[in-house]
Amino acid sequence: MSQLPGVRPPLSIEKAVRNRDLTVLKREACDALAALAAAHALITSARLGQIQNLRTDVERGELEEQDLADLAGDYQAWQNDQVRLFDALALVLGMAVPEGRAFDQIDEEMTEAAEAHLNALAAEYQRRLLSDQFEAGQKEG
Repeated sequence: MSQLPGVRPPLSIEKAVRNRDLTVLKREACDALAALAAAHALITSARLGQIQNLRTDVERGELEEQDLADLAGDYQAWQNDQVRLFDALALVLGMAVPEGRAFDQIDEEMTEAAEAHLNALAAEYQRRLLSDQFEAGQKEG
């Protein structure tokens, strides 16, 4: 049961970097980016369909042009984000990574500094997640 994605605790950045091969991390990043980009593309396409429907409603005088302009702005934002997602995916797909884990690539005398750096990166990522969750909670409340 603990191996099911919805039940198991999320893998920390630190554990992923220490325990996973770089090629596995790259593949997982590509899979996640591809799924997010595909979902984003579906929503963007749906937004375009909404714009086309609203255009007809505006032409019939059933809606204000501002409603159409607002949705067009929303669509443009989604489209811009979609382009950034596919650019990020292309970047990661084209990235060369060596075989082995990250710490396999680091000289022994640099291991302590690398571990401290990894700890700082993981802490900053967690801080950002908590900050985003806190801000989202503030908006809802």
